[in-house]
Amino acid sequence: MEFNDERTENSGELVSVGGKLPLLRELRTSQLLDFFVALSANKEKNLRKRINQWLYPKTRPGFYMEIKPNLHLAYADQRDGHGTQHWWRLFFDEHWQERIEQIVRGSAIVVGRSNNGTTEWGGMYFRSPVEVKIAEALDRRGLLFFGNARGRIGGQGSPLSASTMTGRLEIDFLVFQKGKCISLEIDGKHHQENGQTHRDYIRDRLLLREGIATARFTAQECMQSPDTAIEEFLNLF
Repeated sequence: MEFNDERTENSGELVSVGGKLPLLRELRTSQLLDFFVALSANKEKNLRKRINQWLYPKTRPGFYMEIKPNLHLAYADQRDGHGTQHWWRLFFDEHWQERIEQIVRGSAIVVGRSNNGTTEWGGMYFRSPVEVKIAEALDRRGLLFFGNARGRIGGQGSPLSASTMTGRLEIDFLVFQKGKCISLEIDGKHHQENGQTHRDYIRDRLLLREGIATARFTAQECMQSPDTAIEEFLNLF
């Protein structure tokens, strides 16, 4: 693979999250470097550093390139906050699936099909079965709610939040009742990894500053008893 050859690149254009190929994995920069080094026939000593230098200018929204006809790369985001690793989307087909699995060895997040692993329900898109369960339970109550709501907050309120957060916020559910709004968060295992709990707490405080409280439930209790979880949640109003 020649890392100076960019076959196709969209500069500043919005690119579909789904890409142009059927399968997708999301990788941090370090995982993507592992993949490229293993893939390259060139085993020079500073190869990893050179690939990293090649990647850095591509950390921008809208970047998408065709490395090979059946292997594409897109920039995702810096979801873990300022100073953390960037995330990338690697799109591929069945021809590459086994090779990618061998190299990455399960350390990356498996997103699955290139619709970004989402499930459509009621005209909304959710990332996991437990989110769908909660959406169904909220719908049975006739409530107004938004799922996987994204937004930004400027200034961020304190040196701690400004140094940790990028300003981008994503909320599992925003639920409205009686003229009030509460954020409902479903915490799976990923909330305990890579400093996510720390970022969650900061995000909760930023929302509370704007008058939006947050209630957190485990993924297990939401999956097993979604209606019971929603009943307890609604009592908070």
